Amino acid sequence: MRKFKISLSESVELKLPQYDYVNGSTNNAEIEKMKNILRNAIASSLTERQRYCICRYYLDGIKMKKIAEELNIYPSTVSRHIDSAKRNLKKIADCYC
Repeated sequence: MRKFKISLSESVELKLPQYDYVNGSTNNAEIEKMKNILRNAIASSLTERQRYCICRYYLDGIKMKKIAEELNIYPSTVSRHIDSAKRNLKKIADCYC
């Protein structure tokens, strides 16, 4: 089984909205805070496989079938890794809301 490391350095750009719909203005400080929380959550609370799958799928825009081929696993397994990762990240995000 191959092992992969995903670097989540400051150069990772998360595509978060730049507009605060409630107040009608931008709030860059809050957006940066949320980016840091999400970056730390991805780095610390996900397994290596979950981290790889979720980053390739959401940040790189790669289809699940292609990720499955890269990892030599079934696409349904990739889907389960992504679902588990989303559940873990939601738990962390709920703590900050």
